[in-house]
Amino acid sequence: MTAAPDDVATYPFPLPHDTYRVSANVEEAGVERATEAGSWGARMLHAGDDHDAVVRKRRAILDAEPRRFVAAEHAREASWEALLWLLDRKAREQPGTVNLERDGAHHRWTDARIGVEQEFVLGDDASLPEHPLTFAGSQVEEDVVVLGARDGRLWLDAGLVVHASVWSIGFDAGMSFAELHRPVPGEDARRVFTTAERFLLRLHPGEAYRRLNWGLQLDDRPDLSLDTFGSWGARRAALDVVDPGREVHLRTEVQHLVKLPLTGSVLFLIGVRLLPLERVALVPAWANRLASVLETLTPETSGYKELDDLGPLAAAWLRDHAPT
Repeated sequence: MTAAPDDVATYPFPLPHDTYRVSANVEEAGVERATEAGSWGARMLHAGDDHDAVVRKRRAILDAEPRRFVAAEHAREASWEALLWLLDRKAREQPGTVNLERDGAHHRWTDARIGVEQEFVLGDDASLPEHPLTFAGSQVEEDVVVLGARDGRLWLDAGLVVHASVWSIGFDAGMSFAELHRPVPGEDARRVFTTAERFLLRLHPGEAYRRLNWGLQLDDRPDLSLDTFGSWGARRAALDVVDPGREVHLRTEVQHLVKLPLTGSVLFLIGVRLLPLERVALVPAWANRLASVLETLTPETSGYKELDDLGPLAAAWLRDHAPT
């Protein structure tokens, strides 16, 4: 087999089996995972060839729509802790172009690739040009959410989310973990997320895990927030597709969950990776597995993922075009 192109070789293909059911699928973060095309996962923060462009576009969305950021006042300390964790992690994973210098509470942050240099004092709001979580979320490709732990439950306390998939951070702010996952179909699936919340609450300080979520969409725009439904909803409802191989994309969300040691909050990172079906089909095992999963989804799961129409279309294209 010839070497896969980089976008395929590093893609986090989310389906290990020919059938699918909703599950937590949680595993240790920062561990490289091999696939039929290559590998992924050694780094927690993604930085592709277009990293600077992705970061700039995320910032442009936030500047145009400030409602993509929310933060409760009581989440300020956790937001500072999340900022420090993210900057430190990025500096560790991208040495040479990214650096975080510390002198007590004083810090100097430099990211040559995206052209940012900032000094700040940890915990001093006046030392940053914006909210600490806004600044942190503007340095990475991932959406950033802080889940506060109170009374044995997790709550969405703060977040910068510009690449939501059919939800809105403004609407969901302040909800409990259970309320956030209430749309998940079936009692068995809901029990999965009840167990997941207990797992997250019991994490040891500093522990980090990851999981994959997946779906299909009609173009390569990562921003499918309900805030912009008017710009993509009609096409999705009409299933306006001419060339499924190029237009239909597999959407994988690499979700990281980190227990912040000082506040006990959970840092939730969501990284979106898109791959058109014609690129999925370059790996026969992926094409056949995705087609099989789409053909065998339960009606409840298919409806929840909005695949009642798009799923059969994608499966048929994959069966017709995937190499054997």
